[in-house]
Amino acid sequence: MSPKEIVLELYSNDGIRNAAFLNEVLHDNFILEWQSSTGLLTKDKNSYIEFAHELKDNFATFSTDILYSIAENNLVSVACNHFGASIENPKHFILIGRFISVWEFEDDKIIKSYQISKPE
Repeated sequence: MSPKEIVLELYSNDGIRNAAFLNEVLHDNFILEWQSSTGLLTKDKNSYIEFAHELKDNFATFSTDILYSIAENNLVSVACNHFGASIENPKHFILIGRFISVWEFEDDKIIKSYQISKPE
C-alpha cells in the first residue's frame, strides 16, 4: 500500500482502533505529537496501540468523515471529523472532535504524526 492508502485505511476501515493493523503500519520508533484540548500529548507506538484498545472499549462504533487528504513524498495530511457511538447508546453518533493530522513515513511505515484537535 502507498502511504496515502495506509493513512486512509486508518480512518475509513476503523484501522485507528485495530491494534493488529497499527502494529503492522507503525514504525518501531513511532512518535505522535498531539495538541489537544488538554495540551501536548506525546505517544509512542505502544501507548498509541493502548489508546486504540481504549477507543475500542469505550465506543461501540467509531467512524470518520474525511474532509480532505493530501499526499506528497513521504507525508500525508488529513482533515477529518471523528464520530463515536457509546456502548450504552450504539445507534446515536456524536461528534467527538475535529482533527488535522500529518503522517510521516519512513521505510514504508508511519514514523511520526503531528495532530491538532478541537473537541465538540
